[in-house]
Amino acid sequence: MADVAVVGGGISGIACARSLADAGFTVDVIDRGQRLGGRLAVQTLRDTGTACDGRVVDVGAAYLTVSDPAFAAVVDDWVDRGTARPWTDTFHVADGTGLLGTKLGPMRYAAPRGLRSLVEDLAVELPSDLVSIAHPMDVDSVIVGPNGVDIADTTYRAVALCGPDPQMRSLLHADTKARDVLAAAPMWEPVIALTAVYDKRTWADLDAAFVNDDPVLSFVADDGRRRGDDAPVLVAHSTPILAAGHLADPVTAAPLMLGALERIVAGSEPAWFSVKRWTYARPARARDDLCFFDGAVGLAGDAWAGRPRTEAAWLSGTALGRRMAEALTA
Repeated sequence: MADVAVVGGGISGIACARSLADAGFTVDVIDRGQRLGGRLAVQTLRDTGTACDGRVVDVGAAYLTVSDPAFAAVVDDWVDRGTARPWTDTFHVADGTGLLGTKLGPMRYAAPRGLRSLVEDLAVELPSDLVSIAHPMDVDSVIVGPNGVDIADTTYRAVALCGPDPQMRSLLHADTKARDVLAAAPMWEPVIALTAVYDKRTWADLDAAFVNDDPVLSFVADDGRRRGDDAPVLVAHSTPILAAGHLADPVTAAPLMLGALERIVAGSEPAWFSVKRWTYARPARARDDLCFFDGAVGLAGDAWAGRPRTEAAWLSGTALGRRMAEALTA
């Protein structure tokens, strides 16, 4: 039996498992996805009728940024090994009528094999004698008792819940301090991601665009530029309001999104498209604390560490693993 269960195989869960293993604890990572990565998700293009078949596309988080020295060391290692790449520090700004100009910001990093590959890279480095990873595996409930935390037929000393707050709260059926913390969670915004594949590139030279004052789209990324192969692929993110009205049947948002994408960036219709629904795409804000641990249940993810972003999820998971290790050692 492992010491700790980590529910969630995204970047925060894998970072948490890393910190626990570094302290000598045994860990079971449990994730419901077919592959690790969480919202650092990719889609493999199939049956598009174009030369892009077999290519992977980022359909979750669009990029990552770096400000913390510890996370910078991780990203620098990825870049040195070709797992990640500096993408751009310049995004366009657009509104509902088209592109307006450019805006300088932090360097955004992408990954040639998709951002999910970065989480998989972290997971490969986990010591196999201390960390076991099970997926796809659903967790129906997390029961906190006097002798530990029960998940299915296994009792652990503690559990780390590393996923969107609403999903993690649904696992805790009894009144606990952790459940109360999750009940006061910040609002989570939905997003529908549209992948559009074209026969050729027909749009203006850009890496990505923040779309303001449009009821349909909030962001557009040139996935060919993002991944470095110049493939004629765009990925558009809906506004939360549009997504909320189409969660039950996300494909019904496609005509609106395709029309806005053609009007703002593309200038033509794609040869193929698909949509991906994210009911809990991102928190509207993040708590200032790095993480939470009450002695039995820990919480981490991008709703912590001050600002919703991939770096925050890594920092939060890393901090939770260390906090749990210190508490369970005492």
